[in-house]
Amino acid sequence: MKTKEKVSALYQRLDDKFAQQFGFKIKEVTFNRIVEYMYAPKDSSSLAMLFDIPDERGGASMVKRWGDPNTCHFPLLPFITSVGMPYMALVYAALWIGALCIMLGYRFRIAAPVFTACYWYLFLIEKSFWNNHSYLFALVAMSLDAYLDPTTKKSTVPYWNYFILKYQFFILYFMAGMKKGTAEWLTGYSVQNLSEHWVFDPFKFFLTVPQTDYLVVHWFVFMFDLTVAIWMMYASTRHVAMVFCALFHLMNSRLFRIGMFPWVCLATMPLFYPFDWPKKLAPYSKCLYRKAQQTVCSKIKQLRKETKCVCLPKDSMDQFDSEEKNKELKEHEEIVTNKTNRNGTDEINKDETKPDICKELAKIEENSDKGQNKLADKEEKPSNEVATIGNDLHKDNKRRKTTVYFIMAYVFIQAFLPYSHFITKGYNNWTNGLYGYSWDMMVHTWDVSTVIVKVVDNESKEMMYIDPQMYTLNDRWSRHGDMVYQYAHCLKNNLEKVREINWRYPSKVLSRNISIYVDIWCSMNGRFVQRMFDPKVDLLKASWSPFCKVPYLMPLLDEAIHWRKDMDDIRSDVHSWSEYSDVVFFADFPGWY
Repeated sequence: MKTKEKVSALYQRLDDKFAQQFGFKIKEVTFNRIVEYMYAPKDSSSLAMLFDIPDERGGASMVKRWGDPNTCHFPLLPFITSVGMPYMALVYAALWIGALCIMLGYRFRIAAPVFTACYWYLFLIEKSFWNNHSYLFALVAMSLDAYLDPTTKKSTVPYWNYFILKYQFFILYFMAGMKKGTAEWLTGYSVQNLSEHWVFDPFKFFLTVPQTDYLVVHWFVFMFDLTVAIWMMYASTRHVAMVFCALFHLMNSRLFRIGMFPWVCLATMPLFYPFDWPKKLAPYSKCLYRKAQQTVCSKIKQLRKETKCVCLPKDSMDQFDSEEKNKELKEHEEIVTNKTNRNGTDEINKDETKPDICKELAKIEENSDKGQNKLADKEEKPSNEVATIGNDLHKDNKRRKTTVYFIMAYVFIQAFLPYSHFITKGYNNWTNGLYGYSWDMMVHTWDVSTVIVKVVDNESKEMMYIDPQMYTLNDRWSRHGDMVYQYAHCLKNNLEKVREINWRYPSKVLSRNISIYVDIWCSMNGRFVQRMFDPKVDLLKASWSPFCKVPYLMPLLDEAIHWRKDMDDIRSDVHSWSEYSDVVFFADFPGWY
């Protein structure tokens, strides 16, 4: 009986909290109730935020990124590629203008699709610059149209406008915590020696660098990501959570080069406050502004008085004082005459503006007659208008339900994507999924030791080694099987261009029958450095599919994972010998060395 009573009491508390939040109890949950809740009017002032994100897609370095036609790019979809310069500059210009219009709320229905199309185009044509926040930025703007056109001014918005943003940022924090709940992270090998940065100096008063790495960087951040969004939702814990969240993002802005991500997260933190927080904050801002204005004005008056003090002889001083007194008397007389004139004109105006009682009574009778005529006209209106109103309500209700269906689908997709890697197996390597939507940012530390790109002419049997940085903008491609495949075909196309240019010198160019091999040695999270891809596979003849495992990916050697502690000790000992001493630990497959 005690257990049943405890369960019923717990259920009652949950039911009360549920009713307090949603306005109805758990047993009363229906789809229509959810639609009503999503369309409940909320104060729109909290949505007045702006994001600065055109530079996120490389606007500051567009010439370097898109200017060279030989640069290898890594599009997500092969049929969507870059248009090259100078047309890419037009894409960035449209992106920037769209962002500016969204920020101002000007022509939002035109600016938002233009901005969205340009942003997603830049996102899809280059995977090697993806971050976990690349597709996160929501389009939030304040409505300037409400001031240009008063008919469009709305003081409330449906609740789903807030819900979709809150949910997206809840996913950001919560999924990041879920991805960190692995043995790699919780044992402290994912991010090593990060606490040597100056932002962790306050912790060094009572913790060593390894202790800070383990307790603060790994365990505290794991708990923070997992729970901070929940703490920000409750009023009793919101203020403390906001302080920790702000410090977390400010530290990230100093630790990593991740663009606008920390600042966007800081800008969206007020979403977790009550909807009308800007209106509550406005009186305090006005009060502070008035106090500052009064202080500045008093200082200016004081400075003016001080500047009037001039050193003159005694005779001239007496003359100066008499002139000042005469000026003051004249000003006083002018003020008195102005007041008397105003009082006289006010009395005249009052007499002129006295209403004519007869005229007013006539107007009242006319208005009453018009009102009776309007009532008669309304009674004579056909009943089909009632039917049209009913049809409009039905259409509006149908539109609302459709919107909620889309929101539910969006919620499911965002929760499913981070764990959808069993479908998109072609994008997996030693870790699951691409870097852009998995929310495993900073979970794995990669140390690429060697990248060897070998080109073999199958007709002349000549071998050529290519600088891996020659046609690429970064080295992220070397850690992903899909990008390695794309790089090989891009390199082949570039070599074909060289062959066409030097066709007069056939001895100095390769034939069309070539093979491309890569031998990449890499370490993940402090393991042995090992081969990542099979160096015997010709990538031009290899097969790749987004739904199949990468056939040329070598397995991760976890047999010697317990050696990581010993390797750290040996590495520390070797580094203590001199500034130039170093050690690298290699592991290879049987028969390959």
